[in-house]
Amino acid sequence: MSDTLPPNRRLKKPSTPPVVAAPKDPEAVHIWGSGSPSASSAPNPEHDSPPPPGATTSTIRPPKPKAKPRLTLPRPKLPRALSLLLGVMVVLSASIAVAWGARRYIMTSPRFAIRTVLVDGNRRLPAEQVAGTGGVTVGRNIFELDLETASASITTEPWVEKAQVTRTLPSTVRITVVEREAWAVATIGGELYLVTRDGDPFKRVADGDPIDLPVVTGITPEKVAADRPGVVNALRRALDVVEDMDRAGISKRYPIQEVHLERDGTIVMTIGKDAISLYLGQTRFREKIEQAARVLMELGKRKANPAVIFLDNEAHPERVVVRMR
Repeated sequence: MSDTLPPNRRLKKPSTPPVVAAPKDPEAVHIWGSGSPSASSAPNPEHDSPPPPGATTSTIRPPKPKAKPRLTLPRPKLPRALSLLLGVMVVLSASIAVAWGARRYIMTSPRFAIRTVLVDGNRRLPAEQVAGTGGVTVGRNIFELDLETASASITTEPWVEKAQVTRTLPSTVRITVVEREAWAVATIGGELYLVTRDGDPFKRVADGDPIDLPVVTGITPEKVAADRPGVVNALRRALDVVEDMDRAGISKRYPIQEVHLERDGTIVMTIGKDAISLYLGQTRFREKIEQAARVLMELGKRKANPAVIFLDNEAHPERVVVRMR
């Protein structure tokens, strides 16, 4: 009998338990069953003891390192006043840009060139002269024209008392003037000046000016230089007397030739073609003129030819002295 036993077919060789291969991750940590082989050694079923039945392998990845938190610096907050200021500056900048563009358009566009100039109220001065004095010319930009400056320039004309310049868009300018009216001619230092109803000697008499007016004498250049308001008052008083003469009807029969102003304020009038002198004194001119009208009417009835009529007795105003020729 051989010592060698026949193989028992019922007996089987123990099988090597399956090994679950770990993923190829150099950083992975492999756990093999309940033990932990070296990370550099791989399991060998022929030389190493097999893992217990049912043993499995698993892979545990190390936790990813947490990202370092970024250091976020807080945005500096501007003061509220500075923020408002910056906002206002932005708005202002935009507004200025828009305004500049609009101004450039209206100052250069042919649409706003002056095409029509209307002048009202002028009787002595030609319309072209009035407009030219104010700098109002056809073709000029209507917004370039300063209305107040133009009005002031027009009033430098002696005949113009007031002036108003207005514009109607897009291309019309209207000039309205009030001209002075001459009521008398005053002799001052050998020169003739036109005088307004208010007593203002506004210009020298030139060619074409009216001269068929009452003449006021007795004013000196020195008096004008020293007391112009006083001269204006004296001239106005003289024209008041002229108006009273017109109201009394004397100037119709005896046109006024001259009104002389004495230094003491006495007014002496020369009337009619025969140059009758009326001494009116210094006060109560209207009463004296009415009295002169009665005296002249009586003298006319008598066909007398008076040379001087004295109405200047302030103590006895009822007394009238007539000097005949």
